[in-house]
Amino acid sequence: MGIIGHNSRGNARCGAFTLLELLVVISVLAMLLGILLPALGLAREAGRRIHCASNLKTLTLAWTMYAFDNNDRICSADTKSGDGEWTWVQANKWTAQTERELSTGALWSYVSREAGVYKCKSDKSDLIRSYSLARSMNGKVCSCEYDNFDNLWRWKRYTCISDPGTKIVFVDAQSRERWIEGSFNPIKDVDAVDLQWSIEENRNITSRHSGGCNTTFADGHGEYWKYKDPRTVRLAEWQINCLEASGDNEDIDYLVTTLKGSGYTNDQHFPYGYPYIH
Repeated sequence: MGIIGHNSRGNARCGAFTLLELLVVISVLAMLLGILLPALGLAREAGRRIHCASNLKTLTLAWTMYAFDNNDRICSADTKSGDGEWTWVQANKWTAQTERELSTGALWSYVSREAGVYKCKSDKSDLIRSYSLARSMNGKVCSCEYDNFDNLWRWKRYTCISDPGTKIVFVDAQSRERWIEGSFNPIKDVDAVDLQWSIEENRNITSRHSGGCNTTFADGHGEYWKYKDPRTVRLAEWQINCLEASGDNEDIDYLVTTLKGSGYTNDQHFPYGYPYIH
């Protein structure tokens, strides 16, 4: 009887963990969590980026359908009405925190009146909208500021857009104010020899998708644009100014290329005038 009891206590001691063993297990688990958590964060961001890309493709389809229903005329890329144009959204920084600013825009009925289509899940701001429409796509109807985009590169009719797969339409954007103001063209002068960024408090590029952003093009396809120059990310995060981020920057060259696209310009397509602006 004594021997049996002694063996039972011995087996119990052998089946237990010592304090040192527990500490080793906890350390291993902590190390594994340190490895896995960043990977899980990246996976979540990848999912949000895919959802954002879907939003942009939906908006681009709506933009195309609007042109089909309106005698080939695309809606204005600006954010407040003017000169008889119907803008894709309508508001300003003083009124832009309700669904009305989206519902009065040209594309609302084409996105099934769904406000979520205008908002990126990676956008943690209080803004109701996360996207901008390129100035080359019928932007800049007002004369409230210097227009840095020549009519040679501006399109008003969908079927007149040459080589649409090279011309950007929608893009991720951001603002420090209540509204992303105006059409998208964060370039001081797209025809300058030395290109320079041009951002404002109420409009900027964004790097919320792992140092890049989502875009769509006039033919309907989308692309993820990963910035190549680290200064572009710093500019998007408001850490440096436009001059510091410019100069031998591959990203600004790429952006100008996609704003202009390839193919003929308007003067080549319409050598006797510009019927697209009437």
